[in-house]
Amino acid sequence: MASTDDRHHAAALGDPDQTVADDASASTAASSPWTTFMVVCGAIVAGTLNFSIAFVAYPELRRTFDASASSISWSVTAFSITAAALTMPAGWLADRLGRRRQFLFGVAVLALGSALVAVSPNLGWLIAARVVQATGMALEVPAAQALVLAAFPVERRSTAVGAIGACGGVFSALGPIVGGALIDSVGWRWTFAANIPVALATIAVSARYLPRDAPLKRTAIRDSDATSAVPRPDLIGTVLLVIGISLVALGIVEADRWGWASGRTLASIAVGAALLVALVRRSRHHPDPVIDLGLWRFRNFRVGTVLIFVVAGHFGPVFLMSMIMLTDGWGLTRVQAGLAVAMIPAIGGPVTFIVGRWADRYGHARVIMPGGLLFVAAGIFLSTQIGDERQLLAVWFPGVVMYGLAVGLSHSASHASALSEIPPDRLGRAGGTAKIFMDLGSTVWVAIAVAILAGADDTIAGVRIVFATMVIVGLASLPLAAALRRIQHLR
Repeated sequence: MASTDDRHHAAALGDPDQTVADDASASTAASSPWTTFMVVCGAIVAGTLNFSIAFVAYPELRRTFDASASSISWSVTAFSITAAALTMPAGWLADRLGRRRQFLFGVAVLALGSALVAVSPNLGWLIAARVVQATGMALEVPAAQALVLAAFPVERRSTAVGAIGACGGVFSALGPIVGGALIDSVGWRWTFAANIPVALATIAVSARYLPRDAPLKRTAIRDSDATSAVPRPDLIGTVLLVIGISLVALGIVEADRWGWASGRTLASIAVGAALLVALVRRSRHHPDPVIDLGLWRFRNFRVGTVLIFVVAGHFGPVFLMSMIMLTDGWGLTRVQAGLAVAMIPAIGGPVTFIVGRWADRYGHARVIMPGGLLFVAAGIFLSTQIGDERQLLAVWFPGVVMYGLAVGLSHSASHASALSEIPPDRLGRAGGTAKIFMDLGSTVWVAIAVAILAGADDTIAGVRIVFATMVIVGLASLPLAAALRRIQHLR
């Protein structure tokens, strides 16, 4: 029988084997599973657009607040750190509120954060408002996924998972275009404020059509031969994660201004690393830790989470640097830049769908390794061919085709490899941990990219160096993928 903490994380994170264990208590039901999907898909779309808009608006935010690239980067970094830190506590809260109630609460918090972003008078306010937005997203997304999975019968859950992925994939491609068009037409403030009517409409429709579900009772739940209450999440561990990764990111981002060998840089990184070590030590003993160290006894999980951190986490800085290069470096409008960047998910999304079947049949390593080689090729090509002159057909398109294929081959396969050996009753917790590592990877990679850009002679020179890091990502993925292949071969 699954343990209590595994049950509540699985419920919140959308584990297909656990999400409907208590749905018999639902007092009402949607008329159709697809009704639930359509309601939830609207929230997924809003979240995807929010992600894209933050990157597309980056140059405009710098001009509005007259701030450096390193300072503005915290509007992205703070969001990623908050989303990572609240992943596990969100599971505990879902048990207290119920998935439907948490979904509605998350949508409302996201709307509040969007309003605060829209009226930001200064950079500090903007960063704080982005934290509020991230909190809403952390509450909303896993509850939304669980609601969809719970609405479909067991034999159709793969269809539900595919539909969620398709919804997110389509708007990942449209997000840069829509975000760019909105910013050009109404400005970044009104673009973020557009989340508010979407959220209000989602809440109104959800209140009518989403099925009610009962939260877990506070009474003891029997687990094997022992009886224990649902454990509280490790809030102290959450604080250690937030402060630790923030200090590491701060040291990297400000290294160019402070100096890489300065006391402030070294102290910031060292103290942050020490707090993360303290988090690991605390996680050994806490009944509901932020990071479940027991998962690391599965070798595929160990290797897969490193792949997620390195490969999937690297997408954020590529997206950000692409927008900066295309607008500030090559002078494209935000709509034009959005169209150019949208090629990445437009290519990677369909490839991901096909590659999932290949990975199931031939093993994850056999799709990740070709993706790694394409990362190397794309990194070498883009970092050596991009120049001050705009060259969309000769340089950008060929480079993006290689990169998009690399993303399609590697990203989802990295996630799948991390979960390939995990027992069904721990998939929820493992999926949450994998998401944490993706968010942390994005935080670190964005910090590195911003530090590179700040230290470069000009925008194009900085972007070329950041694109060159694709080579590091690709080369690092090869031995990791080889390790997965050996594990699968032994199995």
